[in-house]
Amino acid sequence: MRCILFMLEMIKEFRLFRRIIYHRVWINLGDSLFYVVIMWVLYDLTRDPLYTSMGGFMFSLSDVLNFFCGPVIDRSDRGRLLVVSSGIQLLIVAALYLLSAEGHLSVWMLVCSIPFFNLMSRMTYSIHNVMVPGIVPKENLVTANSILAMTSTGIDLLFNAITGVLLALLSLKHMFLINSSINLAALFVAGMVGRGLSVGRRRSANQTENKTPPFRKFLGEYQEDLKSGFVFIRNRVILSLVIPLVGLNLLYAMMVVNLPAFSSEVFGASIGYGLILALFAVGSISGVAVSSRLIKRFPVGKLLPVSFLYGGASWVLMALVVERLPLMGAVLIVMASNALGMINIVFGTVFQQLPPRQMIGRVNTVNLSLMAIASLGGSLLGGVVVQKFNSVFPFLICGLGYLAIAMTMRVNRLVYTLPKTEDMDEQILSPDF
Repeated sequence: MRCILFMLEMIKEFRLFRRIIYHRVWINLGDSLFYVVIMWVLYDLTRDPLYTSMGGFMFSLSDVLNFFCGPVIDRSDRGRLLVVSSGIQLLIVAALYLLSAEGHLSVWMLVCSIPFFNLMSRMTYSIHNVMVPGIVPKENLVTANSILAMTSTGIDLLFNAITGVLLALLSLKHMFLINSSINLAALFVAGMVGRGLSVGRRRSANQTENKTPPFRKFLGEYQEDLKSGFVFIRNRVILSLVIPLVGLNLLYAMMVVNLPAFSSEVFGASIGYGLILALFAVGSISGVAVSSRLIKRFPVGKLLPVSFLYGGASWVLMALVVERLPLMGAVLIVMASNALGMINIVFGTVFQQLPPRQMIGRVNTVNLSLMAIASLGGSLLGGVVVQKFNSVFPFLICGLGYLAIAMTMRVNRLVYTLPKTEDMDEQILSPDF
């Protein structure tokens, strides 16, 4: 209770942070609705897991493309970028609504819309992540990340369950109409954030130039920025964290693309899909809620292996019992997602603490893009695996992968000796950086 009150006080204290939260709420509403509708419709129309695998591939493809946004975010007017990205999302969803209303919408149009919409979404989250360290004191950074994560997962919890019901009641065009309204609200709030940035504080040194540099110069600087992001993550300590994170995303993507088929087999219909996603959100938000206290109490090097062990054991047990005991399986899904929520907060905070302030954007997007490449492979692999076995088997593989990551991190001295996040800075990086 005290933790929640502190979060509320923090939201009241930092006005620009409050606006970012408002924007995150609307963007996440639109994202959740878009993802659930697209993935379920792809499965419902085709009854082929390969199409949901393809949908997952396209979502991950946009994450890969997000890699190129890092230097742009670091060097550009972030408020303006928020407006542009929100506006593009609105145009995409509005176009899908018009096509569905006219009866011209096809499966391939849905698939092709995914990377454009999702790229703008991922770019927005990256902008938020870069903004937060500049407007929130370092000692409140973990709490700020927890608030943002709880906002996202709270929206998922509420809206995923509702979307499952809406899919059963409303037509596709009405779903896109609702999403268009949500993205219109997001565009309005993005404008508020942009005004807050320009009025509330001076732009940082890399944003103060009024003149736009020549394209060739900008391109050269852009390439150097990307290179510096890669150089940073080649550090042995950073690499010891990035590799497990990449593995985690491959396993998770392989599992998630099969959720429509899994939910249909175990729980039935679109409402079952919404229920599964709601269980994921319940676990994730509970993990985020406790992560703030755990991060302050335990070193990162101890917390990460235990979290992976907890999550891996939960996934393995879930895969073994869900077909015979669906209720027990649902509880284990919540537990596994609980571990994932904690892991995400730990990694997110670490990668805000370690890079120099001017490199956070490019390091963040390099990490996201590497994870997205893993998700590309995981999405395709998931479609193949479920055709060879069944929709439960990817969950078993995911759990075993978690356990392998836990053991690897436990024996890796560079990871196991990491301190608490509040004690982290560039000094803990090994000398070869």
